[in-house]
Order: sequence, then structure tokens, then C-alpha cells
Amino acid sequence: MRSVGIASRSAGWLGEKKLSRILLLLGGAILVVAVVGIFLFLLIQDMVAFGTFPRSISIVGVDVSGLSKTEALEKCRTDLAELANRPLSLKVDEDNYQASPQEIGLKLEYQTMVDEAYREAWNVNVFERMARRFINRPKTINVSLMAVTDDAKVNDFVNRALGSINRTPQDAYVDVTNGTAVIVPAKDGRQADQNQLLADTKEALGTPERTVNVQATMTPAAVNDSAFGRLLIINLSAHTISLYERDKLLAQYPVACGSPKFPTPIGQWKVILKERNPAWRNPGSAWAKSMPPYIPPGPGNPLGTRALTTNAGGILIHGTPSPWSVGRSVSHGCVRMYMKDVEQLFEMVEVNAPVYIIRAAGDPGFDVTKKPFWQK
Repeated sequence: MRSVGIASRSAGWLGEKKLSRILLLLGGAILVVAVVGIFLFLLIQDMVAFGTFPRSISIVGVDVSGLSKTEALEKCRTDLAELANRPLSLKVDEDNYQASPQEIGLKLEYQTMVDEAYREAWNVNVFERMARRFINRPKTINVSLMAVTDDAKVNDFVNRALGSINRTPQDAYVDVTNGTAVIVPAKDGRQADQNQLLADTKEALGTPERTVNVQATMTPAAVNDSAFGRLLIINLSAHTISLYERDKLLAQYPVACGSPKFPTPIGQWKVILKERNPAWRNPGSAWAKSMPPYIPPGPGNPLGTRALTTNAGGILIHGTPSPWSVGRSVSHGCVRMYMKDVEQLFEMVEVNAPVYIIRAAGDPGFDVTKKPFWQK
């Protein structure tokens, strides 16, 4: 009885061991079949996808996933049309010098970009492609911009732009051309290196932005627009004197100015002296031969009650005891005003105030951009 029990247990143990082996072999076979099946499935997918772009493939930001090369080429031509027509920009300060793609012979190499994207997409080991497809982690590729240009045209544009980019410092000035005060701001001088600008331009042509921030050495202007405060404009044709606070008109008065024989000198001058109740001293001119050498302040004094002396060769802005002359060209060069007007103007003007004497609005008679001899 005992030997029979032992034999039965041994047979059972052997049976279980045999079953385990069978199950293990069966499991291994199933695993092999599954792996082979997945491999074959992924391989077939890879083969089927060949001829089109895999996922996550872009050309200058244009997604071409799943497209054939022909379809990708057409999509790039459409989606990159704005980029293809984007101008080249050279930026410095507030200035922007531009050239269209046609001006510089720039063309996008669509076919080359598509071919490069396709080569990069499929130049990956087949097992890596299959593994990435299995774990859903496609390789991301974005082909950069490729373009051709005409070097001669690019060089010509850069050289022309340099003619405007490079400049000497330009001082601020008051433009009185139209009879009003317009303050033109100063411009710093600039100097850009031609070779550096050409190199930066050619580098920018390979980018979608197509923009160059020009590197230039700056030289500050000597006179800034903050140098201008109150100023006077005398319009000989209109017979007016206008007081400005920079470009804001504060007051305007009628005046008499020089006759054709003794004209008031046009140009940029300044007030060098202010006098209350001035005395008149004979200048020794031909027209003053019959006049006394000195007339004290008071009634009948040719200068009236107030006088502003300019550095324009003894030309004064003053009151007059001959109010009939105001509005006419009858003086010996000085600018005459009604007494009440000159007394009011006297209080609003300081020594060193600029005085612009123009022939007429639209015809100042001198170069308004030129720095006056007395200005530092």
C-alpha cells in the first residue's frame, strides 16, 4: 500500500511538470507569434508609408505630414507665399531700408527643401522608425529656409542703403521756411562697416525674418532740439513779428521794416541787448547826416520807449514815434513797432533769443538748416 501511494505521487508530480513545460512552450510560441505579428504589422505600415512624409515633418514651419513630395511642394508654395514676397529690411534707429525679393533676385528653393525634408525623414534606421511608430514618438524634423539670391544685386542694394545709413551728425534747427517755427530734431551721426553689413545681410537672407539690425557707430549731434526756447520770426513781406515758445505761437504784431534802399537783413540773428527808454546815437550813416549826434530818451526819440538790439549790424527792434510807418517798408533797416506792442514784447523776450528775419513765407531767403555764425 505504501509503495503504491509513493508511485501515485511521483506520477502526479511528473504530470504537472510536463504540463508546465507545455504551457511555457505554448506561451513562448504565442509571444513569438505576437512579436512577429507586431513586427510584420509595423513593417507593413512602414512600407505603406514610404513615398509620403511621416508625422511631425515640417518645412520652414509648414506641416507636410502624410503628404507626398508633390503634395508637399504645392503646399509649401501656397503656405510660404507671404514669406517668399517678404522684403529684406535693414533697420537702424527709426529708419528702415527695404528691398523686395525681386530687387535682390531672391527665390525660395521649394524643391530642394522638400527633397531635404524627405531625405531626413527617411534617413533613419528602419528599426528605429518602427520603434518610434510603436511608442507613438515620431522624430520631429523642421527643415530650415533655403533660398538663392543674386549677389551682385544684394551688394548693390547694401551699398545704396549705406549712402543713407552713414551720415554726419545733424544739429537740431528751427525751420522757418513757411513763416512758422518748426523745430527739426537733431540726428546723431552713423557709420556702419560695409563688410560687416554685407555679412549680416547674407546671413539674414537665410532666415524667415529677413531683417538686419544694422551695427553702426553713433556720433551725437552738437545741438539738440532742447536748445531752443523762445524765438522771434520777422516776416518782411507780411510786415509782422511773431513770438514763439519753441513751435507754439505766443504773440504776433505788425511792424515796419527796411525800405528797398535800406533793407532789413535776412538771416538768423539774436538779441544781444535790451534797453528801456533808450537814447539814440547817430550811426554816422548818410541818411543821418542832418540829424544830431545824440537824442536822449523821451518824446521824439526815434527808438521809442523800448529797444531790442540784434547782432545783425546795428539792427534794432524798437518802438516808433511815427506809428503811420508800421505796416510799411520805410525804415533804414530797423524793425519798428507800436509803442504798446514793443513794451509788451520787451517783457517776453530775453537776451540771446534767436531772431529769424525771412523774406516771405515759402521764401525765407537763406538756408534755414545752416548753423548761424554766432551759435556754438
